[in-house]
Amino acid sequence: MKLIVPLLTAACAPLIWAADASKATQPVRIGRNPIVRVVTVSQAELRRGNDDLLDETMSRLQQAAAFRPDIACLPELFSRRAPESVPGPVTERLSAWAREHSSYVVYGLKTIAGGKVYNSAVLVDRKGQIVGQFNKMHPTENELAEGTNPGDTEPSVFETDFGTIGIQICFDINWWDNWKRLKQKGAKIVFFPSAYPAARQLSALALMTQTYVVSSAIRGTSQVYDITGQVLASSGHHQPWAAAALPIGKRLFEIDFHTDKARVIQKKYGSKVELVFLHDDDWFTLASLDPDVATEDIIAEFGLTPLDDYRVRAGKAVEKARAAAGEKTGN
Repeated sequence: MKLIVPLLTAACAPLIWAADASKATQPVRIGRNPIVRVVTVSQAELRRGNDDLLDETMSRLQQAAAFRPDIACLPELFSRRAPESVPGPVTERLSAWAREHSSYVVYGLKTIAGGKVYNSAVLVDRKGQIVGQFNKMHPTENELAEGTNPGDTEPSVFETDFGTIGIQICFDINWWDNWKRLKQKGAKIVFFPSAYPAARQLSALALMTQTYVVSSAIRGTSQVYDITGQVLASSGHHQPWAAAALPIGKRLFEIDFHTDKARVIQKKYGSKVELVFLHDDDWFTLASLDPDVATEDIIAEFGLTPLDDYRVRAGKAVEKARAAAGEKTGN
């Protein structure tokens, strides 16, 4: 695993579809509360044996540039080319696109280093420079038989200028503890280049870790998942890419003892916050949409307790009660 630099943020909650050719030349203003514009491309309905696969996929990525992304994601082994070093021809192509659109890109690539072949995901920054590389931790049995080597032994995170991101590749999805480790390492978004959508698992993992997940699939849909596991955006027949603006500081809360505070927050901040009640679960989510006011600022201002912290507190209360009951009964 290799590391290097940061990423970017962007606009606000509503999706903006107009392209801006001058974006790449404009300085990026990063507030305290990044809202990250992500796009993800699907290769559905493209022939895998096609020599033009790289060009056709790049054409879809070019369509997605209309969203003015901060970061884009392409599928696992998307070019279907022979193993290449990094940098190499495919990386040069993606680096040029990144520079043109001032956007980071995560893309799947079969790489070779030290005579060993890996199933990798490469991250380049908006200047086209290589930020890092993650090698698939768990190649399939078929991949191993064909000469692909097991990659990283620990899930990798990459520090960006909008926060920390993680990457997992396709079959890696079956080792859930690694997704928990990415959360523990501070990942706010996990990118998932894959051969297939893995929709049910990704929805569960997004909720379990309360992180955004961005999948990019060879076949089927590519999707963006909220921290609640809800699908925010999905590719399909009419548009082979998906896009969403993600308030990176969004948090999940139990409704208990928070209802009145939630009302006051809505009244004070109005359209500067996104507060969504998940009525059937007794939860709500809160995200600041103001680039200069972090969600954590609002949490501190109103004394809110995020769900993870509430679970810890409630668990300690239960253990204390158990201990007290044991002392009283002599058990």
